[in-house]
Amino acid sequence: MRRALKERIAAGDLSYTQESGITWLEVSFDRPLRVSPRIVLAPPEKEAQPVPGTTRVVIAAGAAFGGGRHPTTRLALRGIDFALAARGKQRSGPQSRVLDVGTGSGVLVIAAVRLGVGSGVGIDLDPCALAEAKANVRFNGLEDRIRVSDEPLAGIDEGAFTLIAANLRLPTLIETARLLARRCRPGGAIVLSGIRPEEERALLAVYGRLGFQPTRRESEGGWSGLVVDAPG
Repeated sequence: MRRALKERIAAGDLSYTQESGITWLEVSFDRPLRVSPRIVLAPPEKEAQPVPGTTRVVIAAGAAFGGGRHPTTRLALRGIDFALAARGKQRSGPQSRVLDVGTGSGVLVIAAVRLGVGSGVGIDLDPCALAEAKANVRFNGLEDRIRVSDEPLAGIDEGAFTLIAANLRLPTLIETARLLARRCRPGGAIVLSGIRPEEERALLAVYGRLGFQPTRRESEGGWSGLVVDAPG
């Protein structure tokens, strides 16, 4: 077992992570890694062998949240992949748009655009996140299709969005639910992450009252991700 672990670490498949004085082994994110059926995350300095049917999303390691290491990021990415695959023609193409609330590294808005959404907006109030998200947009060559902004959600006045992603904690998700619902086009979808499994019912009740229907639920590592579809 020890020899096998050493081999996997040397090959870059596993890495040691240290946080709050605790060290553990996990899948290495310093190499291209498939995190959903169609999304491969890759650092900018690593070349990825093309995998048929997947798209490469380049994300540099940094201080902003959203590098792929946390389960909530992976849940949101798989939710985006699902939402776009479920109604590809309705939610992708030149006229489709994605809004990423609390964009962090920009990974969610970048992934959605790489999967076929026409354009996107990522908003965040953290200057560090804004700088890193803009850099990641450049790494992916999407400066002409993605705008990163420090505008508050209430200040976004660009019409409705085909897809909305929000990887936030429950109080914020509930507080912003009505506003997100108004920003979502009929037939569009909202991808929600950052909640615990026991919090799903409360959040789904809020969106149910707004006319949204859940189409996907998934849990990983004590966290949950949801996809809810707008009426129409």
